[in-house]
Amino acid sequence: MAGIYLHIPFCKQACFYCDFHFSVSQKWRADLLLMMEQELVKRANFFTSNDIVETIYFGGGTPSLLSIEEIASLLNVVKQNYKLAESLEITLESNPDDLYTEYLQQLFDVGVNRLSIGIQSFDDEILKWMNRSHNNAQSLQCIEEAGKIGFKDLTIDLIYGVPGLTKQKWEETVDFSLQLPINHLSAYGLTLEQNTPYAKLVKQKKYVKPSDDAMSEHFEILTQKVAKAGWEHYEVSNYCKQGNYSKHNTAYWQQKKYLGIGPSAHSYDLNYRIWNVSNNAGYVQKMQANETTWEQETLSIADKINERLLTDLRTKWGVNLLQLKNVYGYDIGKEHPQLMSYWQENEYAKLKDNTLFLTEKGWLFADYISSQLFVDEDYSSHTLS
Repeated sequence: MAGIYLHIPFCKQACFYCDFHFSVSQKWRADLLLMMEQELVKRANFFTSNDIVETIYFGGGTPSLLSIEEIASLLNVVKQNYKLAESLEITLESNPDDLYTEYLQQLFDVGVNRLSIGIQSFDDEILKWMNRSHNNAQSLQCIEEAGKIGFKDLTIDLIYGVPGLTKQKWEETVDFSLQLPINHLSAYGLTLEQNTPYAKLVKQKKYVKPSDDAMSEHFEILTQKVAKAGWEHYEVSNYCKQGNYSKHNTAYWQQKKYLGIGPSAHSYDLNYRIWNVSNNAGYVQKMQANETTWEQETLSIADKINERLLTDLRTKWGVNLLQLKNVYGYDIGKEHPQLMSYWQENEYAKLKDNTLFLTEKGWLFADYISSQLFVDEDYSSHTLS
């Protein structure tokens, strides 16, 4: 399995908590999209003849700002230069205020078959607090219209831990979401990222930072309600009706190859990690000058072990300890017997069939737990000697 990620770095306005690469200026839009098409052609040899692309993901930024012609042009370049699966998943990240009926129909007709809609909240006051460009009415309307047109794979994004979001309001939000005609949702705790307007406002004491206690409470409410509804909690932040996983994101967590196109996009081919320059003008100028737009690092044995731990422990499938031992010579049970005992005894983790899983309780600390199992770079030379 292989995937292609297309980074569309444009937004109408800045959500003040966001630290992804984007620009509210459209100055470089035409040139940048043309260069992305050229990059798709230039890097077609990233995959081997045996690699079949099963997912195409338009991320951002706000890909729903693109016209149908711009989306169709990028898709055509992909189709002309890559081997594609018959059951191709094509996802477009979108904002509700962009998804009017005619545009939804055009997306459907051009081949987009999965929408990721940035709802974030159904409360207009919270949306204003986040500086979102849409309102609750637009959210409900676009979901309804998408279903009527024929979109069967719909996912929404929600944010919890927002100051002022009460337990009752969050419970109502989750209950309401699970009644919508969607088959997937992603929910993220609000984080205070450096160099964002939110971080600056907190520093100036004009806003309060997220509460860890509220974050934990909201997470527990969500996991309990989705389980009661019969949904799967298959990754720390992702939930779906039975079997309706995001194929594209699941590939990230299961160490499948993916090619990232556009400024700031990342690529991964099992042995290397590659990332493009995070600057729209710089990306365009380098492409026009036929210069390399990316940097690359070779993954060491330690890197590969740590990535497996970091990604696998975030999923319901866990990390296969026998595989880590056989492939990399890393025996977690031998290296960390006390940690393993502590996490299991305190119900943060469980061990079954040589696979380590985190519990719902453990997922609250997934990154911390995985980091405690990381190996340092010296391990690479040790295992190769």
